[in-house]
Amino acid sequence: MNLWERHERIRCTGSGKIILRFEPGVEEEFRRLCIRFVRWLREKYAFPCSVRIYVKDCERVRLLSGRMAYGGFRWFDGDRPPYIRLPARVEEGLRDEFSDMDIYYSILSSLVHELTHYLQWADGLKQSNAVSERQANHYRFRLIEQFCEEQNLPY
Repeated sequence: MNLWERHERIRCTGSGKIILRFEPGVEEEFRRLCIRFVRWLREKYAFPCSVRIYVKDCERVRLLSGRMAYGGFRWFDGDRPPYIRLPARVEEGLRDEFSDMDIYYSILSSLVHELTHYLQWADGLKQSNAVSERQANHYRFRLIEQFCEEQNLPY
C-alpha cells in the first residue's frame, strides 16, 4: 500500500491544501526550494484536509512532550486543522561538511516524514509507533529523489 497515493481517507475526506508560513530569517534560497517542493506535492498528491506548515528559523522545534526534534506534526480533534513545525536552520558544523543543497534536501526530507504522519493520521491508521516511524522514514528520501528527478535538480 502506498500511503501517499491512497484516495480514500478516514478523516478529512474533502480537499485540503498545504499552507506554508515562514518565519523571518529563513534563508531565501531554501524558502524558494520549499515553495517549489510544496507546489510539486500539490500537483502529484491529494491532501485530504488542510495542513499548515510553519517553517521556523531554528535548528530544532520543541514537541509537546518537551523534547527537541527536527520536525513535529500535531493534530486536534474537532475543527482545528493539523499543523507541522519544521526547523530550517542547521548546526553550524554541518555547513562545513555538506553542501547547501544537501542540507536543504535533508530539511525537506523531514517535511516528508511529518507529512507522512499527517497522512497516517488522515487514514486513521492504528499502528505502533515503531511501524509508523518506519513508514515515515520509508518515504522521506524517496519523494525527495522523485522530486529532484522530475524537476531536473541535482541529487
